[in-house]
Amino acid sequence: MKLETLRRKFIPAVLAIIMFAGIAGCDTATEKENTLQNLYADVDEEIKKAQEYEQQHEMHLENLKSNLNQTTDSLQRLRLLRSLTNAYSAYRSDSALLYVTRGEQLAEELGDSSEKVRFRILKADVASHAGLFGEAHHMLETIDKSQLDSMQLQNLYMVYCSLYQYESEYVPEGEFAARAEKMRDVYTDSLLMIADPNSFRYLVNKANRDIKKGNSGDVIKLFSRRIEEYEPGDREYSILGSILANAYEATGDVYNHKRYLAKTVISDIKGARKENLAMRELAMLVFEEGDISRANHYVKSSLDDANFYSSRIRNAQSNRILPVIDKAYDKQQERLRARMQGYIVALCCLVVIVLVTTFFVIRQWRRVREANQKEQRTNEELQRLSDRLLESNTALEKSNSALENINAELKKSGRITEEYTGLFMEYSSLNISLLEKYHTALRNLALQGNVKGILKKLDSDDIVNETIKAFYSKFDEAVLNIYPSFVERVNSLLREDGQVVLKPGEKLNTELRVLAVMRLGIVDPNQMAHFLRCSVSTVYTYRSRLKRRAKEPEEFDSRVMII
Repeated sequence: MKLETLRRKFIPAVLAIIMFAGIAGCDTATEKENTLQNLYADVDEEIKKAQEYEQQHEMHLENLKSNLNQTTDSLQRLRLLRSLTNAYSAYRSDSALLYVTRGEQLAEELGDSSEKVRFRILKADVASHAGLFGEAHHMLETIDKSQLDSMQLQNLYMVYCSLYQYESEYVPEGEFAARAEKMRDVYTDSLLMIADPNSFRYLVNKANRDIKKGNSGDVIKLFSRRIEEYEPGDREYSILGSILANAYEATGDVYNHKRYLAKTVISDIKGARKENLAMRELAMLVFEEGDISRANHYVKSSLDDANFYSSRIRNAQSNRILPVIDKAYDKQQERLRARMQGYIVALCCLVVIVLVTTFFVIRQWRRVREANQKEQRTNEELQRLSDRLLESNTALEKSNSALENINAELKKSGRITEEYTGLFMEYSSLNISLLEKYHTALRNLALQGNVKGILKKLDSDDIVNETIKAFYSKFDEAVLNIYPSFVERVNSLLREDGQVVLKPGEKLNTELRVLAVMRLGIVDPNQMAHFLRCSVSTVYTYRSRLKRRAKEPEEFDSRVMII
């Protein structure tokens, strides 16, 4: 009974602990992924600023060159040549070889054997970085170790370590690589025997040896503190970051391996170091994560650095993985293009559906509008008022007749549109209002027995002019609704010095109305003059002026008809 009670209490508790641990693990994994993505974004940003860092480094180099050209002191020149070599050693190998050779020659001219050996060791180091392994071995073999002091011997061993390290990287497998690794270990042990245990070179080489022996934990513990003493961009920061990345890789800590690789890449870019390994390794890691576009960007950046530095080993390393990443990138782009084509097809279908729907909506709206207009045209009051004032408004009758003639001509030519129907109905409605107003005025005068006032009202042209003005306004509006770009199209047919310029507030002027009436299908000069309330000669005059200003006078009328 007690066992059963204990089981009931224990099992739910264990399940709860597992569940909370799982949730915490998920949160931690998400936080780590976000950290890595932020670091990758920082790498992307630093790559964009790489040229800026290069310019700063070039300014530093130019300053050293200027000092070298200005000084005549031999010892000072040796120091500056050594500084130029070191500044170029991780930037451009050919320039580094140039200045280290000049330093070696100057030391020989001065008879300073110690400086000559120092430059010879430095020259071998630059050659090994550039992948000139045979030349580097030859230079080192010409040095008499028995004549070296402790610091020179340490430098010699350091160069041998680097040389064999590069050889093993150049041919990463096989007997040659194994021999290179063995020789590197030999020279590492020799270096550690004579180097100051507190020196940076001792710590770095010991760390590499400890990682190979499986003591990565001690390296991580020590270097995690030491790296904080430097800033990204410092050579020491890049070295320590690379070692920490290797140490975490040896322990299987993928997150910290990537994290320190990204930090090393950022430091290399800030320090304008073109001889680097971290960028290529980071490219492979993000490629394995499935981020092909970023991997392609990183490996090409790594290849650009190798070409700039003139490093055969880094160039070869990047070229090994470039085809793999490039091929995957091309496949990814093909998938993206196929997906994009699918989106375009779907979008086109959606557009067609929208257009068809819009067409039916507009057609239905037009039917409703036509029904409303027909109802207005059959209005009994409009007919009754038109009959009463027909005899007293001859001018108004002529305007309506002209409008009906235009309507008839447009129907004959098949060019009438709903806009013109709207004009007719709106203008008719306006006429009704004017007639009502005119009728009321006459009726009031009649009630007052003011016969003279009635005659004066009948003799006045105000209502005629007002009606014509309103008609032209609606006509202009209808023309521009039917042909929105009418003015621009007409001006495109005219020379620059003959363009039609409208006054403020004008929609069309008489010249444009002549062309608008032509475009609506009325080409008889008499009808045009009647419609525009001017003489036939005036119509001819406007048409002649426009033709003279046209780019192609003979084609002007026909081009107006297709606006």
